[in-house]
Amino acid sequence: MNIQWIIFVSILIINAIAALSIAAILTRRPSKPGLRSITWMLGGLGLWSVSYAMITLSPSLAAKHFWLKVENIGIVSVPVFWFFFTLQHIKLDKWLTRRPTMLLFWIIPTVTLVLLFSDQWFHLYYTSTSPALPTGGPLLISRGPWYFVQLAQSYILNLVGIGLLTWRFIQARHVYRRQLLYMLGAILLPTIFNIVYQLKPQLIPVFDVPVDLTALSFTATAILLAESIFGLRIFDLVPIARDTVMEHIPEMVFVTDTYDRIIDANFTAQKWLGKPLNEIAGQDVLLVFNEWPQLLNRFFLTEHPREEIQISADLPRTLELFITPIFDRLGALEGRVIVAHDVTERKLLENKLTEANELLTIQLANIDALTAKLHEQAIRDPLTGAFNRRFFAESLDKETARAVRENLPLSVIIMDVDHFKRFNDTYGHKCGDVVLQSLARFLNDNTRRGDIVCRYGGEEFVILMPDAPIESACIRAEFLRKKFEEEVFEFDGKKLQCTVSMGVASYPLHATNSDALLIVADHALYQSKANGRNRITVYQP
Repeated sequence: MNIQWIIFVSILIINAIAALSIAAILTRRPSKPGLRSITWMLGGLGLWSVSYAMITLSPSLAAKHFWLKVENIGIVSVPVFWFFFTLQHIKLDKWLTRRPTMLLFWIIPTVTLVLLFSDQWFHLYYTSTSPALPTGGPLLISRGPWYFVQLAQSYILNLVGIGLLTWRFIQARHVYRRQLLYMLGAILLPTIFNIVYQLKPQLIPVFDVPVDLTALSFTATAILLAESIFGLRIFDLVPIARDTVMEHIPEMVFVTDTYDRIIDANFTAQKWLGKPLNEIAGQDVLLVFNEWPQLLNRFFLTEHPREEIQISADLPRTLELFITPIFDRLGALEGRVIVAHDVTERKLLENKLTEANELLTIQLANIDALTAKLHEQAIRDPLTGAFNRRFFAESLDKETARAVRENLPLSVIIMDVDHFKRFNDTYGHKCGDVVLQSLARFLNDNTRRGDIVCRYGGEEFVILMPDAPIESACIRAEFLRKKFEEEVFEFDGKKLQCTVSMGVASYPLHATNSDALLIVADHALYQSKANGRNRITVYQP
């Protein structure tokens, strides 16, 4: 066999391996529109190439006839699968989903294969066949009447597919155009080569006999399809038709032109408006939206890209409105896109949530006020309003710890109302209560902000003075004693006065802990009472 036939067969085998390898890889991928069709088409290309190679290599006419029949399985199936793939990839296959419809495209290929595999009717497809060379090579064929029927269907399917891809190429942008360009090249090359073979079978002078170069072009077809599938990811980045997008958008979409006329509206927009597209197309927005004055107001006056409006329809709706201008390449206004999202339920939920938040805020404020009141009641003496003994004990421990930690002084003044029992015996316990309330009020008005005034028990009061050395505490204690002595309070129409005795002690001068500090201050108080009352005494060990 001559070298040119060896090269010819080698190319056919390489084409078959490439097509079948891509098909095998695609069988492992998840199902996508057109994936199954192109997988079968690649299988058909592989069968076509390997059968043509075997025809060329086979020495006997019987073997060549067998592979000729097998070759035609690929020849008649490739155009059908390619047509199916084209429709499925560009989303025009709705009418193709029914099995009887798909079977119609297989009628002619089925008849062709029946004729080929039947010795009785073989001549209707090929009237005669003979070896091109004594040593091998392809077959020389004479075409029968059914051959042209099959050829016509293949060309029609290929040309329709090419036309659809070209139409989608004009509409598409960016990477989708590259995908479509590669697919167009993949189908155009074999089609052109086959047309050349049908019209000028001996156009290539390298070969001494007519050769069908269609199968040789599968090399370029395999490369282009491989780049489309694996490089440009035609099954991952699938173009979606405008109609599919528009009709599946749940938002209302209107498109207007330069003169504010409606030129397009999706299904949701027509449903909300209650009018089909053929009634509103070409109409001025003033007429179309005359029942939606808020939308008209935003359309002509708004400067904000997003606003909420109310419209009246069968049921009142709240819409989130977007109005986007469309400009051409020169910056001139071409029209506008109106997109509105129904947020009625969301607004109702937001209103309910706002009301619930307001109610919760009021409840929390009441709870805070009640908590504060309870806290005050827990730390205050109910009669005098001064801090109670429990709060004083906690404060004394805390301030003592701080004084130890920061090396600061801390003083305590403890006092007792002189002859308090006399007030109770003479005027009654109610008078005693008035005395205690007057003293508590006096102490609160005449102590520092950081001092803690506490009713310690009965007629005893104590003042905790953080950061105060003994000298400051003594000056403050003497000031309080003298000033209270001058205080006059009324009870039952009588003006009364009383005095207090005080004991003063300081940390770390007189004690090293809180309990000891309170004890030595109490000792100082008893010294004041023992020495005649109405005086202050600083603890002396």
